[in-house]
Amino acid sequence: MKPKRYPLPFPKRYLDRRAVGIVATLAKAGFESYLVGGCVRDLLLGLRPKDYDIATAARPNQVRRLFRRSRIIGRRFKIVHVYAGRDVFEISTFRGPPPKHQKGGTLLEDNAFGTAEEDAHRRDFTINGLFLDPKVPEILDWEKGWEGIEKKELLSIGDPEIRFKEDPVRVLRLIKFMRRMNLSAGEKEIKAARSCASLLSKAPDARVLEELFRLMRTGDMEGVWEDLQALKLTLRFLPEFRKWLTQENNAERMAQRFAALDEAVQDGLSPSYSLLLAVLFGPSVEDQSQPKKRTVRVRDQNQIAAAMIRPFQQRARLPRAEVDAAIRILQIQPTLTAAEGPSDPAKRGRRKDWFLGESWFEDALEALRCRLIAEKEDLSGYDLWHERVLSLHQGGR
Repeated sequence: MKPKRYPLPFPKRYLDRRAVGIVATLAKAGFESYLVGGCVRDLLLGLRPKDYDIATAARPNQVRRLFRRSRIIGRRFKIVHVYAGRDVFEISTFRGPPPKHQKGGTLLEDNAFGTAEEDAHRRDFTINGLFLDPKVPEILDWEKGWEGIEKKELLSIGDPEIRFKEDPVRVLRLIKFMRRMNLSAGEKEIKAARSCASLLSKAPDARVLEELFRLMRTGDMEGVWEDLQALKLTLRFLPEFRKWLTQENNAERMAQRFAALDEAVQDGLSPSYSLLLAVLFGPSVEDQSQPKKRTVRVRDQNQIAAAMIRPFQQRARLPRAEVDAAIRILQIQPTLTAAEGPSDPAKRGRRKDWFLGESWFEDALEALRCRLIAEKEDLSGYDLWHERVLSLHQGGR
């Protein structure tokens, strides 16, 4: 089956020149290669791609030999990361059909290589099945992805029930694309998401929680939270909050905290893992700080955040530095809301606001702002700390 071909609807200069260079290197070596997936989708929707992925006929070892700064990663399906400065470009070999005995169920192994067309058929949604050839330049479409972009429809490639069973994390991706890009999912996709949501418990924790962090960066986490509750997913992959979320109005408190985070993301904030963790655990840590509500066994109140986040860290496989920063952010919140506010910068010696110079403090300040907005509190305390930070940046030590 030949793909439909469309001329590039935007100037070629919009493409990342390094990604285009990688495709050119692969093509020069004789390998069919394209820009694929999210970068193509985002460009067609008028968004700025966060990263550029490449699909190729070259096998991982062949790709590795072409690029000095690269390494092969992955267990279920090996891919190659090519490094350019601080950026990483992901190169995957075209995938073939899944093993027959695994159809209709969760994929445990996925090492079959194939053609560009077969790779397009394997992708989750039609809008993610578009391939961009920068040499021509043109877009190749095997799965009516162009039509999906035009109509802003989110449709599964193939039977959504089967595709969601193959990889239950696609349920979360459905929510992410609907919210982040304001797309309308089909009735079959919504029905399949509801019936397959429970299968997320079989997916690796690290993958599920990484998708959760991506959802928190959409700028519509309040809406995502509503979707997750409708699908009864919050208690399934956030066992740390299972009992807490069923008490009082805690689910609503979380929604309000997420709404405050959304406001910041919509204003251009790109939240770190540490800030996302602080927002996620903030309300429950605050409750545990009250002796009458405490269920966590700790000797010191400063140990509460660590006791609650460490088990989550093991499941999510988060960088230790990010988790340590999140713990610090939560520990410092009572100090930030203390009545006396920042100390006088003219005073000598070790001040009570020694943490102003710490790398995590700006995130701590943003966590404070989210909390005050969510609780409809006065922002004057936040403003004082913010002014103090500005004075430091201007050399006011």
